[in-house]
Amino acid sequence: MTVAQEQQTHEIGSEDIGAPLYVAWQITNECNLACLHCIEESGPGKAFKDELTKEQTFSVLKQMADAQVPYISFSGGEPMVHPDFFEMVEYITDKGVNLKIETNGHYLTPENCKRLKDLEVKAVQVSIDGGTPASFNKMRVHGRFEKAIEGMRNLREAGVPVEVNFVPAKFNIHEVGQAVDLAFENGAYSFYSGKIMFTGNAVRTWHILQPSEEQYVEFFKTLHGKTKEYEGRMRVFFHELGLLEELKYRLVNPAALFIIIPNGKVKLINALPFTCGDLREQTLSEVWGNFNRAWKDPRVAKFVDDLEKDPDLVSKLHKWIPLNEPTASAAA
Repeated sequence: MTVAQEQQTHEIGSEDIGAPLYVAWQITNECNLACLHCIEESGPGKAFKDELTKEQTFSVLKQMADAQVPYISFSGGEPMVHPDFFEMVEYITDKGVNLKIETNGHYLTPENCKRLKDLEVKAVQVSIDGGTPASFNKMRVHGRFEKAIEGMRNLREAGVPVEVNFVPAKFNIHEVGQAVDLAFENGAYSFYSGKIMFTGNAVRTWHILQPSEEQYVEFFKTLHGKTKEYEGRMRVFFHELGLLEELKYRLVNPAALFIIIPNGKVKLINALPFTCGDLREQTLSEVWGNFNRAWKDPRVAKFVDDLEKDPDLVSKLHKWIPLNEPTASAAA
C-alpha cells in the first residue's frame, strides 16, 4: 500500500476504536518478479524463512473476522503465489470482510479472475509502472507489460473492480499520462501514484531510478491535468507531499490501520522501521493496544526528527526496531 492510499483511505484516528479499520497484510515475501524499486526486497526465492504457518495464518484471519475488521488487503511479494491464497480469500470474504488484492497482475488469468469475482473480492490493484513495454519491463525485472495489461482486462471482463498503481522512475516518469489513459481504457476506477521511496531495492538502484526535481514538476502537472480530464469517470489520486511531511502528520494523527509482514510482526507504517507486536505470540487485541501506545514512543518522534536531518535514514526501514513487545528486551 502506498503512502498516498494510506492517507486517502484512512483518515479516522485509532485511539477510540477496539481494532484497526484496515489491515494491510504482506502475506509472503516471495515474488515472481524482482522489481528495481521494491520496498520489501521481494523476489524469486525471497520468502522469509519464518513466514507464518497455515495454522498461524488462519488463526490471525479468525481474529480479524471476530474483531470485525472491516477492510483487509493482501499484498506481498506477490500474494497470488502464496500456496493458501485462494483458501485465505474464501475464508475472509465468507466472513463478510472487504478484501482488496494488490498484485503485479501476472496471475490474473480468466479463471482466477472469475474466482475472485465469485468470492466477492472488493477490488484488485494492479501495478503498471510504465506506459510502454520497454519502461515497464525495465522496472519490473522478469515482468511482461502485456501480461499485466491482459490481467487488467480479465478483471474487467469478470466484473472485478480494478485499481492501478504507478511508481515513477527517471526512465518512466514521462509516461504517467499514458499509464493513466491505459488504466481508464482497461476498466480501472482508481489510479494511484506518488514519489518513489529510497528504501528496499531502490537503495541499490537509485542511480537508475531517481527522478529529477524538474521531472517531478512535469509529473505532478500531468497528474493534475488527468485528474480534471477523468473527473467523474476515474479517480486519479496522488500524493505530492514528501515522506517527511507525511510522517509528521502521522505522529499527530495515526491512521487506524497497521501492516502485517510475512512473519507475523506488525509495523506502524511502511515508512517507519518500528514494529509493535508479533501475531505468532500475541493476540490481535494485544497488538492493537501496542500500536496505539507505540505512536507515543519518543523513539518514533526522534526517528522522524533525525530523518529531517538525514533523509537517507529511510534506507534502513528493514532494520526493524521493536516497541511495546514482550520480546523487545530480549531482542535488544
